[in-house]
Amino acid sequence: MAMTRRNQDSKNSNTSTEKNKVVETGGQKERRIKLSEPDARKTLLRLLSYMLKHKVLLGVSILFLILTGAIEAGFVKAIDSVLKSGFLNGDDWYVRWSGLMLIAVLAARAITGFIGNYSMAKTGRLVIFNLRQDIFKKMICLPTTFFDKTTSAQTISKLIYDVETTSVAITDTLSIMFRESFKALGLIAFLFWSEWRLTLIFMLVVPLVVLVGGYTNKRFRKTSKKIQGSMGGIGDTVKEAVVGQKVIKVYNGQLQEIENFTKANEFNLKQNLKRARVSSALVPITMLLVAPAIALILYIFLKYLRTGPESVVQFSTYIMACLALMSPLKRLAKVNEKIQVGVTAADSVFAMIDEVPELDSGSVQLRATNGQVSFESVSFKYRSDDDQPVLRAINIDIKPGERVALVGPSGSGKSTITSLILRFYSPQSGKISIDGIDVKDLCLKDLRSQVALVSQETTLFDDTIGRNIMYGMLDQYDEARLQAAIKAAHVDEFLAEMPDGLDTMVGESGLRLSGGQRQRVAIARAIYKNAPILILDEATSALDNKSERYVQDALETLMKGRTSLVIAHRLSTIESADNIIVLDRGKIVEQGPHKKLMKNGGVYAELHRAQTGNTKKGFFFWNR
Repeated sequence: MAMTRRNQDSKNSNTSTEKNKVVETGGQKERRIKLSEPDARKTLLRLLSYMLKHKVLLGVSILFLILTGAIEAGFVKAIDSVLKSGFLNGDDWYVRWSGLMLIAVLAARAITGFIGNYSMAKTGRLVIFNLRQDIFKKMICLPTTFFDKTTSAQTISKLIYDVETTSVAITDTLSIMFRESFKALGLIAFLFWSEWRLTLIFMLVVPLVVLVGGYTNKRFRKTSKKIQGSMGGIGDTVKEAVVGQKVIKVYNGQLQEIENFTKANEFNLKQNLKRARVSSALVPITMLLVAPAIALILYIFLKYLRTGPESVVQFSTYIMACLALMSPLKRLAKVNEKIQVGVTAADSVFAMIDEVPELDSGSVQLRATNGQVSFESVSFKYRSDDDQPVLRAINIDIKPGERVALVGPSGSGKSTITSLILRFYSPQSGKISIDGIDVKDLCLKDLRSQVALVSQETTLFDDTIGRNIMYGMLDQYDEARLQAAIKAAHVDEFLAEMPDGLDTMVGESGLRLSGGQRQRVAIARAIYKNAPILILDEATSALDNKSERYVQDALETLMKGRTSLVIAHRLSTIESADNIIVLDRGKIVEQGPHKKLMKNGGVYAELHRAQTGNTKKGFFFWNR
């Protein structure tokens, strides 16, 4: 069912013809550009602009491809001369030198073909390189809302499959157009020179070939868009299976995953077969259109133009030129398919490049902060059309150096509050300020440089332990500072067991480390950053009891003199907080220090008792 919906979503999104749709999500307006049919020419021109960045190399390729086509066309004229002068008239020069002439022509064809094809292939690879660079540069600057609505598999598909398809299709198209066009023009010129009346008959089929190409144009574009979407569906399924492989094994979900993948794979197969049917029919139809013309030429020549032995040579070379012309015509007939495939993939690529980057409207620089954070009547929805807000009229005042804890059931808005501080999203109403300055007025880079984050979902990169700790701060390398962070987070306890020490690779998502080790590396990263504002989102959740005790001690030291915002489900870890804010359904229901809240006997006291004794009562509240 899930895969069916995914494929349908891909189908719907790819067949949309909206051009400029403005969508408001998470308080940020994003302009998503979707190209419709009339924009195909603009897309192609934009793609060609990438090729023109390498215009010298492209010019060399075009020149040698033209020479290749001209040589292939001239080969027919050379054969005509050999047949007339060598075979028919017995000319001694042709008898002596025709073999060498053949070798020279074929050698020239080989050299020009190699230079032209290699230059075009190199141009294509450079275009792929540039497109991938532009996509990745844009991707890492996109707002959080983009990643909320786009799966990572779809993004990867654009970066790998779509870019490759775009460039290869267009470079193949240009190669065919220049080489085969000049070959066809040369052969047509030879046919007119040989017998212009018969050639006029042959040329009558050209408009029919053009009409067939026009009909297949829409079919190619439609199926190509669906293929693009189906690749995203396959990528999503594979990613889920890889990430969730342990759960699949434990719950014996192999058959279910195979079923999901089969649906995505069958959808992709169906779309590719549709395109293959159109592609396979195009050349035979073209040949069927040309065949009657050649048959008519044959009849007219035999009936009215046959005069003697010379006419045999004339007719042989003429028919040979007609048959030779079929090859470039067939390739040119398939150019439209390659163009449509390339333009469709380019639509997807440029739609990503044209995504609006994360808005940074702030102009106020913030080199240092006291750490005062305040929320004034802040309300927030992830989407403007959501029925209920995630946060409702939130008022919080965090003094410099104060330790504040956020508690409440899942979905109450705890993590959303921290996301708003970091401007991953913007509130629909209200104001968030640091040191009295609205965060919307602060430069994003300056704002985030003042905050260190350790989240429940530990994020490590496939790099060394040392580079993960200093991530984003490699230009600030300080050995003493690094060793202090390692010791404070108790990374040194397991680092000594690593054969390469700080140079040990952690693997994809840090999977070569245990959960507790990954969490300690993430905490060491926050300690190394030494930011005045700390956000700890269940930072010790993955630690065993021994490690948690050590890290809690380290965090106690780290939080002194710093503004700390702590999200915790285990209430025993935040009893020493200066202020505990209890959230439920996006509203603050009570706040105060631990002793006061316990004395009041309200929601917090009920939660605390639920964790230490009456689990039924606490469980009911936690999940209401």
